[in-house]
Amino acid sequence: MGTGYMERQILMQNQMRERQMAMQIAWSREFLKYFGTFFSVATVGLTVGAVKRKKPVLLAPIVPLGFIFAYQMDSAYGTLIYRMRGKLHS
Repeated sequence: MGTGYMERQILMQNQMRERQMAMQIAWSREFLKYFGTFFSVATVGLTVGAVKRKKPVLLAPIVPLGFIFAYQMDSAYGTLIYRMRGKLHS
């Protein structure tokens, strides 16, 4: 096993890692479509319900759902994957 073999192994491992990251980003973007639609409908429905019934407590679920939405946005279109990769290599 020479250095050429080791270089090819490292190159193949890097390519596999890049493919896995690309699949993770693609999955996040697909999930974001569905969760974004749910989040929008839920936000509108909860807001309308809170205004009609004069119960501001109905707006409470929007906060945790907003955090989940922000996380998914970061995962799909932000730098979350690259920040995580940076933490693994440091």
